[in-house]
Amino acid sequence: MQAAYDAIYLQLRSLIENGTYPYRSLLPSESVLVSQYGCAHNTVRKSLSMLAADGYVQPVHGKGVRVIYFPETNSPLQSQCFLSTEIESFREAMQRIGIGNTTTKVLTMQECVADDSPLLAPYAKGTPLVNVERIRIYEGQALSRESNFLRADIVEGMTKADAEYSVYHYIRSVRGEKLVTCKRCIAIEPATDRDRELLDIDDTSHVVVIHSRAFDGDGLLCELCETRQHPKVFTFCQTAIHSRIHSQK
Repeated sequence: MQAAYDAIYLQLRSLIENGTYPYRSLLPSESVLVSQYGCAHNTVRKSLSMLAADGYVQPVHGKGVRVIYFPETNSPLQSQCFLSTEIESFREAMQRIGIGNTTTKVLTMQECVADDSPLLAPYAKGTPLVNVERIRIYEGQALSRESNFLRADIVEGMTKADAEYSVYHYIRSVRGEKLVTCKRCIAIEPATDRDRELLDIDDTSHVVVIHSRAFDGDGLLCELCETRQHPKVFTFCQTAIHSRIHSQK
């Protein structure tokens, strides 16, 4: 069941994106929103804080909440962009961006066990895992590949067809598990022989590499992922908010 603040967040986000609440305008007051949605003040505040965290609005002291979302046109901010502030699957990202001509192909899917290797160190030794290697194909070109080490219990029963559709969809909708936190590290690295074997990167000398760790509702690691992709299908977007708490030096 969707939380009330999630539903309000999604409705307000849609109204901002479609221009009902345009750039630079102020949202209705908190009291008006409480009356409109028939909810508690804390519910509206939670929804507004989520919009602020995602860069849609900014609270302005003494004035209200101003819309800072600007609909970019023909901009990398509007296309081929995975949001660094959200946990979304490849399928979800493509739907949000509006790109339909994409496919996913599973290359390998096999069971393994976490060992002493640095790659799997975040898992406790002996943890049963499933390693899935996939490539993402954009308009006929293989431009991204990823290797996931998933905790076996969270993807129990998953087939290759499930993995090609969406691992995250399987975890959430089939297994009923939650993905709550994802930590990411992004780097530019020289393309490897494996990259050149699997990807259509032509003479590109470097690829974008994203290392991710996802945690379930109990705060336990459930996925290690390395994504390697052509730079032309990567844009980094992030909303940074000034913190009132910072160290004094």
